[in-house]
Amino acid sequence: MLANARVMAPFAPVMVSEYVIARYLRLSFEDNPDDESNSIKNQRDMIGDYIGGLEEFAGARIVDYVDDGIGGRHSDRMEYQRLMRDVQSGAVDCIIVKDLSRIGRNMLDVDDLLMNVLVTLRVRFIAINNRYDSFKHPISNLELAFTNFANEWYGKDLAQKAISSKRIKMKRGESLGRWAIYGYKKSDVEKNKWVVDEEAADIVRLIFSLAIDGKNTTEIARILNAQDVLTPGRYKESKGYRVKGCWQVIDPEYAYWDCGSVLRILNDERYMGTAINCMTKVRMPGKRGDTVKRPKEEWIIVPGANPFIVSEADFKAAHDALREKPVNVSADHIFFKKVKCPVCGRTMRRSGKYNPKFYCTTGQFTAHYNCPDVKVPQEAIEAVVFASIRQHTALLVEQEEIRLAAARQFTARAGQIDRRLRDEEKAVKLLEESITKHYMALVAGDMTQDVFMKKKAIVNETIAGKRTEMERLREQRAAVDDGEDAIQENIIRFQTMQSVEKLDRVIVDALIDHILVHGEKDIEIVWADRLPNKRRNAS
Repeated sequence: MLANARVMAPFAPVMVSEYVIARYLRLSFEDNPDDESNSIKNQRDMIGDYIGGLEEFAGARIVDYVDDGIGGRHSDRMEYQRLMRDVQSGAVDCIIVKDLSRIGRNMLDVDDLLMNVLVTLRVRFIAINNRYDSFKHPISNLELAFTNFANEWYGKDLAQKAISSKRIKMKRGESLGRWAIYGYKKSDVEKNKWVVDEEAADIVRLIFSLAIDGKNTTEIARILNAQDVLTPGRYKESKGYRVKGCWQVIDPEYAYWDCGSVLRILNDERYMGTAINCMTKVRMPGKRGDTVKRPKEEWIIVPGANPFIVSEADFKAAHDALREKPVNVSADHIFFKKVKCPVCGRTMRRSGKYNPKFYCTTGQFTAHYNCPDVKVPQEAIEAVVFASIRQHTALLVEQEEIRLAAARQFTARAGQIDRRLRDEEKAVKLLEESITKHYMALVAGDMTQDVFMKKKAIVNETIAGKRTEMERLREQRAAVDDGEDAIQENIIRFQTMQSVEKLDRVIVDALIDHILVHGEKDIEIVWADRLPNKRRNAS
């Protein structure tokens, strides 16, 4: 299951002024983050004590690499990748981890790192709990193989157990999200229960009361803004939580209520005390943050799990009175998400089917920004943009801005795919070689027929998975080539722009970052790819 590792002769490191020790720390939700022995702090302290206890490391510089909340079954961890870049550049002399599972739970990746990469670069590797030190007493390939196999199996088994445990808790009505929604807070007594946050709950009740009284979402938002009610994000920030900043240009510290924020509250059934879990899922197992929304039929819904803020009768009454639906923003136009207000920075709304106009909605909710009260026809923006593009296209092509940007983009993407393909091919080769080694052990009498067949089945299954992944990568590679051809076609179109009679989405997306509409006769184009901005007065 392993490549033929080149064995590095043990030697005591000669300490120099810049001997660098990489302290790699990793914790994922699979590792039971409530277990103090697995915590980042515990790992850091353990490695620090270990280093402090060895005279040979006196004076060494310690650099931390921390992947907090990231599973070990994939190598595309941000800090792990930074560590690998530093290893390749020669900036690291020694890597120390709490145990082998911290560096990763993928058997082939860890084997290749320890038995090939670090050996070649003469980088020392220490796993404290495994008593493994590559310079002093390297363990055998076979022992390392079984350790890594156990780590990989354990990671998969633990993930499945964690998922099963979470689903049981969800079906009991426990709320497993990191935060409670606006109007609630996490209970100090029961970990996965919510209690009412009366300060915010009063605002939620006010919103439902106003809706029942016949106010629409715009009117409700105006009332909240006039009373200087903090938005949910700013309210959370006022309680000491860290939140993302606003998108406004002039005053990034100011946020306001709008139709969307009001309607989200009015549509949220959790205010009736219902616990709703499993609303999203991660794109890649073991990696937090990158999530997509699940269809509602996959949600786990438990009525009455938490104290209600709004009764079922009031919830229904608000909906009967409101009868509003979320605004569906059509992406079927050439300036989708391109036209922005120059004051607040918000994307301007497009309305009208036959003669569409763009306007800023911020002024409907607050006078804080004093955004221009104008509605600019799309055809006026098209005329200015088209004239500007015709003037600049020849210059862009001559300077090869688009050609160079496209080449960098596709070359980088192709290179990534090619490297992954080579890695997968190498892994398959190693696995195929491992079958031969197992067979030689069988012939030599060092392995029984039953053990050989089990090992062969495991390896063949892994090889099949690798080949499936290789086929997927080859399809991606072909798509990259097709994309590069498409860019070349666009360049030809840009070269002949003088003869083009109408704009399209491809050209706008390729050339324009965004458009600031000061007025119908004052339109500013912000070009993509660091090109000079251009402000045009329409004639």
